Amino acid sequence: MRGLTWTRRTVALGGALLSAVVLGQVALSGPVAAVPGLLFRTTVGPSNSVAKSQNAVCPTGTSVIGGGGAISGSGLGQVGMDIVQPLANAGLYSVTGREDPNGVAGNWSLTASAICAPAPSGLEVVTGHSAVNSVNPKFLELFCPVGKRAIGGGGAAVGSGASDVLLEDLRIGQNSVTVAGVEAGNAFAGNWSVDASVICVDPLPGEQRVIVDSADNSTASRAVTATCPAGKSLHGVGGEIVGGEGQVRLTEMRPTSSTTATVRAAEDENGFSGNWKVRAYAVCAT
Repeated sequence: MRGLTWTRRTVALGGALLSAVVLGQVALSGPVAAVPGLLFRTTVGPSNSVAKSQNAVCPTGTSVIGGGGAISGSGLGQVGMDIVQPLANAGLYSVTGREDPNGVAGNWSLTASAICAPAPSGLEVVTGHSAVNSVNPKFLELFCPVGKRAIGGGGAAVGSGASDVLLEDLRIGQNSVTVAGVEAGNAFAGNWSVDASVICVDPLPGEQRVIVDSADNSTASRAVTATCPAGKSLHGVGGEIVGGEGQVRLTEMRPTSSTTATVRAAEDENGFSGNWKVRAYAVCAT
């Protein structure tokens, strides 16, 4: 992938990604501006009750500049989308889902989505890894090199083989990505960590971040969509849970069209009496 710089600020990604079965790719739209040749790929994996990963692969000659994923099926509040990462050296966006320690009786599947384009000017991916310990919650912010802008990224919450630590936030700032993780129910006894990656490019024409919040209440699940202004296209996606206290899981955070980013979350099987909301981030440009 031309023009790509891959920077590791700490150790490599914690927790091996599970093998993925890619069942086919479809384009959400044809090429659009601002990055010439911008396009979208999405894949849907098998429906079963085992931990799994799903990859959306960018076409030859393009690089991954953003993406996300979604969980569909049974037990949404008990399945954690705990790893959502661009694998820039492989030209794909990867999503991993795992059931909580109680397990889920029904079947569920993963959708992975990638935003792809010929390598934009200054494309560089910075990765980082937090300390491995029992501190709860954890935050990790990674910055782009001076003069570059963050347009996408990824994160992971890595504990045991089950979804006992949750990826709660993937916030895309102007020149950084912040990842937050929290213990499920604030009650994981082991050590764990968070990983982050930030996709950086030279400033884009008409660059703008659209941030939209859902209602803030105690509904069991909710979703919100951030839409790019007229004439601008989606280049990156982020999302976060606000106030979930480790009892709310992300179930969707991905591009849902060439101009929209959707974030969805659900309470766990025990429910949550407090108020919470989800927030969607869309990085747009002309």
